Amino acid sequence: MCTEHAARELRDHIVALKAWIWFFPLLLMSGLPGACAPRRSQQTRHERVTQAVPATHSETSSVTPVAHGNAARGRALVELFECNRCHEGTGLASVPLSKHCFACHEQIILGKFPVSSAALARFRPHVGSAREAPSLTALGARLEERWVVQYLLEPRDLRPRLTPNMPRLAMDAEQAADIAAYLTADSSTSVSLAHATGNATRGRELMEQKGCVSCHAFSGVREFPVSAPPPAGSESERAAALAPDLRFTRERFRRDRLLGFLLNPRRIKPDTRMPNFDLSQAEAADIAAYVCDAALSVQPIAPLARLPLLTRHVSFEEANRRVFSRTCHHCHTDAQASGGDGGPGNTGGFGFAARGVSFSSHASILAGYVDERGERRSLFEPLSDGTPRLVAALLARHDEARGQPRSSVRGMPLGLPPLSAEDIQLVESWVEQGKPL
Repeated sequence: MCTEHAARELRDHIVALKAWIWFFPLLLMSGLPGACAPRRSQQTRHERVTQAVPATHSETSSVTPVAHGNAARGRALVELFECNRCHEGTGLASVPLSKHCFACHEQIILGKFPVSSAALARFRPHVGSAREAPSLTALGARLEERWVVQYLLEPRDLRPRLTPNMPRLAMDAEQAADIAAYLTADSSTSVSLAHATGNATRGRELMEQKGCVSCHAFSGVREFPVSAPPPAGSESERAAALAPDLRFTRERFRRDRLLGFLLNPRRIKPDTRMPNFDLSQAEAADIAAYVCDAALSVQPIAPLARLPLLTRHVSFEEANRRVFSRTCHHCHTDAQASGGDGGPGNTGGFGFAARGVSFSSHASILAGYVDERGERRSLFEPLSDGTPRLVAALLARHDEARGQPRSSVRGMPLGLPPLSAEDIQLVESWVEQGKPL
């Protein structure tokens, strides 16, 4: 999508970043049942396995455990879902610049993208937090394989300093287990501290002294003293953007591997941006004790408070300006007009077949999507509860953010913060009024 003749598309994309900016600048309208459904060979399997995967999860996850996966199949699935379009460390070859989800943003920041200097100056402030995704290097040397499976099936907002997060792809439990087996296959480490114990109170004190929360969030524990954030535009700020919320560490990390990572992060993960604080083994054990054992009190996210339909007229121009061109257009656009591939929500990608969803114009939105039988269907047809399909996808994203994904609808925008109640109200009102031009 990011090519030398895509200036207009880039402009719309940069606007979209104000509402979005991660995991995935190229995402897909897979939340609409049929709109971007998985390839036929996967759909039947997905429907079969989903029966065993609950639609909600607790703080740790309610995903039904699956047997250890097959790493060989996992590699093929990593290729199918195109994980290397965002992540390094997949073991696959790098993708071309035109298909990489973050490379064009990096080119803008470095001043190398082929637009005017004035345009670069306008674009640059908006792409900083969509500059990269975390690498998958040395997953097996750090993380619990079962947690990787759970995260693939029910992604969470793991890195709060990054606006985008891992999207919920059309992946079943068996596929997730296979991918996790492949990504964690190399579990070797030269550090073994399985029996080290620490003092959580001292660990908290050390975390305050070292300024850990200048990069990391730690939701659910007593608030830390305010730490100065990294300087804007610095490499420290870039590293902080990848810092995960420490609340999830007790689920993610093997305890012995966490100790080794704290002692020497790059010995475990060579490309990490986590600094080495030259901790002693006792200090690492103390910090690990607090991170893993501190009492958590995490408040659940409240359900979306729906707003009543607007009584005033809502035009396509307004809905497009406020929502479609900012949130949908980059992934669901006209391939010929954009100078690219139309986005995975239109021409397919990330394990999804092409469904022809385009938000490029009023006419293209009304044209709907192509179902598995090759027939056109409306994006606005009502679901079983009467909610228009497009509106249901926007509402489903709020459910996913609350840890309660729907089995029938994939939330939109995929991997991005849910739309505001006001924006959903606007779209729903436009649909209710007959989708006027």
